[in-house]
Amino acid sequence: MKAEIPRRARRTSRTMPPFRATLAVDAEKYSRTSSFNQRILSNTIRDVLEEAFRNSGLERLWGNASFPQSTGDGYVVGVPPEYLPLLIHPLLGELQEVLGEIQPGLAFEDRALRLRLRAAIGLGPLPDSGGDERGDGIGTAMNETHRLLDAAELRVALADSDPDITFLTAGLTRRVYEDAVLGGYVGLAPRLFRAAEVDLPAKEYRAEAYLYVPRPSVRPGNGGDGGPDGEPARAASPVRGRPDTAIVFEEVPDA
Repeated sequence: MKAEIPRRARRTSRTMPPFRATLAVDAEKYSRTSSFNQRILSNTIRDVLEEAFRNSGLERLWGNASFPQSTGDGYVVGVPPEYLPLLIHPLLGELQEVLGEIQPGLAFEDRALRLRLRAAIGLGPLPDSGGDERGDGIGTAMNETHRLLDAAELRVALADSDPDITFLTAGLTRRVYEDAVLGGYVGLAPRLFRAAEVDLPAKEYRAEAYLYVPRPSVRPGNGGDGGPDGEPARAASPVRGRPDTAIVFEEVPDA
C-alpha cells in the first residue's frame, strides 16, 4: 500500500472587493457643545452633505452611496471610483458654500452654535454588498481616510482660519491626489494642494497626504504665523523628497 505524503494546503488567491472612493467628514468642537446642540449638529451634517451633493449635480450619487453612516459628529459615504474627481471638485467647494449659508440658522438656535467641518477623501478596495452583508466599507482605504481625518494639520488649518469665512478644510490621501489631481481629472490646479506627512504614532500610521482649503483665510489676530489660541506654529518636517511643501501631522485630542 502506497503511503500518502503529508502536504500543506495550497495558498489560494481570491478576488478583490470593488474600489470605492470614500468621503468622511467630522465637526469641529462637537464634543464641546451641549447634548441638545449635538443632535442639531449631527442632523445638520447629513443635511449639508446632501445639499452639497445636489448642488454639484450628484444627487443620484448621494442616493446610491455605499455604506452611508452617521458617526454622530460626522458622516461617511463611499462612491464608485470614477466619481472620485467630483468629490474634490465641485463637491468640496459646494460644501463650503452650503456651510456658510446655514450658519445664521444655527445661530438662531444658539448664538454660540457653529458648524465647521474637516473632510478626508480616500480610495481603495472595500467590501460593498449594498448592505446585504456585515462588514461593508471595512478595509485599509477606510482606515486611511479616518487617520487623515484625525490629523492635526486639518484641525490646525481650521482653527487658524477666520470662523466667519472658512468652514471646511480637506485632506486627500496620496493615491487620491496622484490619481485624480495629478491625473488631470480635477478642475483645480495642483498647486492649490499642499503636501504634508501624516504622523500618528499612537496608531502606528505615517503617510503622505495633501491639504486643500476651498476658501482660505486667516483667523483675526493670528497674522498667519501662529497656531490655535495664539501658540507658536508647529515646526515643519519635510516629506521625503518634498522639503519645501511638507508639514507634519501630529495626533491631537478632539477639538
